[in-house]
Amino acid sequence: MRRVLTLLVTTALIGAPAAYAQSNNQYNAGDATAVTDVEVGWAHDAGATSIASGNVVTTTQEDNDSELTSTQHMDGDTTAEADATVWTASGNVAITSAAVANGGTAIITGGSSEIDAEQLGHGDTNASTALRNGYSVNAATSASASNNTAAVSAQNAEVRVLMDQESVGSVSAQSELDADIVEDQAVSGAIANANNLSIGGETATVLNATRQNASGGSVTAYSDIYAGSATDASGNATANANAVTIDNQWGYVNAAIEQNATTNVTADSYVTLGSDFTGFASAGAYGVGNQTMVSNMGSDTVMDVTQSNGGDISANAAVAAEDGGMALASSAAYGNTITGSLCVSCDASGAVPSLTASSSQTNDGDVYSSSVIRSTGAVTVGSTSTAIGNAATYQVRPPGG
Repeated sequence: MRRVLTLLVTTALIGAPAAYAQSNNQYNAGDATAVTDVEVGWAHDAGATSIASGNVVTTTQEDNDSELTSTQHMDGDTTAEADATVWTASGNVAITSAAVANGGTAIITGGSSEIDAEQLGHGDTNASTALRNGYSVNAATSASASNNTAAVSAQNAEVRVLMDQESVGSVSAQSELDADIVEDQAVSGAIANANNLSIGGETATVLNATRQNASGGSVTAYSDIYAGSATDASGNATANANAVTIDNQWGYVNAAIEQNATTNVTADSYVTLGSDFTGFASAGAYGVGNQTMVSNMGSDTVMDVTQSNGGDISANAAVAAEDGGMALASSAAYGNTITGSLCVSCDASGAVPSLTASSSQTNDGDVYSSSVIRSTGAVTVGSTSTAIGNAATYQVRPPGG
């Protein structure tokens, strides 16, 4: 099958013929560790980033017919740590970490490309970010961790993607922000996934067959904000075992997806403000075992999805603050979720595209969701918790609908 994977290892082909083949075989047995440590008394702006990866591959194809075969195997652990202390910043502070055991990216413009890829993540993957801040105008922390991730972008092209992802290690992302005074916005985000595939297309034909298996001990996303004072504070945590997202416009889509997960998934988001806040305080948590999202515009779309989840899923969001404008806490936990969406636009002949979908979902794990707000007073208070074993949603809507 044709596949476009763009990863950080570049396979550059100069003066290549109109049609060619690429083969990528990567194996990493050791650990990959990146550590960034910053301590500063004063700065205008401050930034720190830590990135670690076992295997990375990237390919870019333009107006060529091509074939790519790729195998990535990571047996070691992948760790990215970003730790910062910034006592005073008269501007902005941003601290990030990203850990990816196996990563692939492909960008395809024109022509026809076939991608046959395998990603095996057999170690643990961890990303952690911590910021201690006395004063800043804006402060942000983020952490993202993935055992296997692949992204394909196609424009005016045909792509055939055959993907096999296997994750047997634990995955965790932890983002913490501890500040005395944040003049404007305090933001923290954590994203953890065992297997992830995303395909985006415009005027493209997308043919996809994907198999994902997640059997590691856990997938955990943790976000925590404490600010003595802030105008706005927003924390989000997202964790999933398996995820496939296909977003196409004006081109045929055919997706056959099989997802199996036995790992436990946890997403926790906490926001604590020590005094009044004039804007909003928001905490969001989302945890899912298997997730498939397919959307298209103006062309026939076919989906065949099978999902099986055996892990426990937990999502928890909490806000604690004094008086303020808006206090929000939202959490959602799903064993399996499928979303299929088609925006209909008739052509000159009056033909109307169709959405043809079949699905099978089995959930054996416990699903738990909680949302908590504690505030002495707020103009608006909103809290919601959702726990669903299996959810499938399909919609066909007219343009602009």
